[in-house]
Amino acid sequence: MKTVEEVRNDIPLTKKCIYADNGATTPVPVPVINVMNEYFLEYCTNVERGTYSIARYASEKWNEARRNTSKILLNCEPEEFIFTKNLTEAANMVAYALEHPLLNDGKEQKPIVEWGKGDRIVSTIMEHHSNFMMWLRLAKHLNLGFSFVKPTNDCSLLPELFDIDESTKFVAFQHVSNAVGTIHSVREIIKTIKEKNPDCLVFVDGSQGPGHMPVDVKKMGCDFYGFSGHKGPLGPQGTGGLYVKKELIEKMEPMLLGGGIISDVSVNGYRLADTYSKRFDAGTPNIPGLIGLGKAAEYVNEIGLGNIEKREKKLGRILLDGLSKMKDVEVYGSDDDRGTITFNIKGWRSHDISLALDEKNILTRAGHHCCIPLMKFLGIHEKYGGNVRVSFHYYNTEEEVKKIIDAIWELL
Repeated sequence: MKTVEEVRNDIPLTKKCIYADNGATTPVPVPVINVMNEYFLEYCTNVERGTYSIARYASEKWNEARRNTSKILLNCEPEEFIFTKNLTEAANMVAYALEHPLLNDGKEQKPIVEWGKGDRIVSTIMEHHSNFMMWLRLAKHLNLGFSFVKPTNDCSLLPELFDIDESTKFVAFQHVSNAVGTIHSVREIIKTIKEKNPDCLVFVDGSQGPGHMPVDVKKMGCDFYGFSGHKGPLGPQGTGGLYVKKELIEKMEPMLLGGGIISDVSVNGYRLADTYSKRFDAGTPNIPGLIGLGKAAEYVNEIGLGNIEKREKKLGRILLDGLSKMKDVEVYGSDDDRGTITFNIKGWRSHDISLALDEKNILTRAGHHCCIPLMKFLGIHEKYGGNVRVSFHYYNTEEEVKKIIDAIWELL
């Protein structure tokens, strides 16, 4: 287990400021940077192509990264895990496959979902735009119904809120809210959805999950789970992953075609790679970044994912308790322990609060957090321009939280 101080020593930024914008992007630890530098300096070649020694080594490190990332962060098999550049790409990959049947060996295969008249897609009003826009577009393209779930007053998504019937073919919702910090009962929600309609497919936006807490997609029961590597896992930007249940990944049509994903090509057609997860690696991928993601998965595993979750919740509770004593502060989300807290101060625009905190070397995020429908639902989009978000990770300290509380008091 790595101590807080050890992790802080691996992240030089922690010596310069109070960094509390981990819900958007986390700093990358030096050991992760080192393995990416090693790639550039020692074996900078393409993967899955060359036969010479360092090319083979690059492919070995690439495959090792897929194994580490899939097992540590999601507890799934490498064959069920697609490398992506972020959650946005992961969701768009799924949306594309739901609209386009697989073409392989010159033949169009049976589609993942046989859409019919009256079918519909369900999402929620809490979603980040990257887990909302593509499903809305898919519904428009295929003339499907599109409905959304409204949360409880404390911004919780509960199983009974999901109106599922035989016409519901696909549901997309979040694991953790990036806009208010609520951690949803994902397993219970999926169980309820599947009980109402066993054929309904479920996509989970895990952007605020892996790296912040243990995640087990098998126990969760989802069909798809996507995430970005530059948030909880402490990985580099431009990395991420997508879990797809085995019986679905073999039916998925790749969004991109090109070198590296085929076993044969003729003038009449092509045959895709036999390893399903590698059908989505067209062209030269972000090799150093994804090798870095594999190392980042090892890094958070050394800390202990349960330890990260426990510490984030502890820090969040300290901040929640502090804010609860402030008369003119509005806090959003449930009162449950969580690592992301959002708030507003009456009479202030959210961006102005964040700028004032920045003057005290406290870095937070303000605005709509790419969740405009939720901000409008909460009635804070026009009033405050969104809200202020403080999001923690393992390396944040109790002293930093107290400084944040003191700084907010000074603004009242």
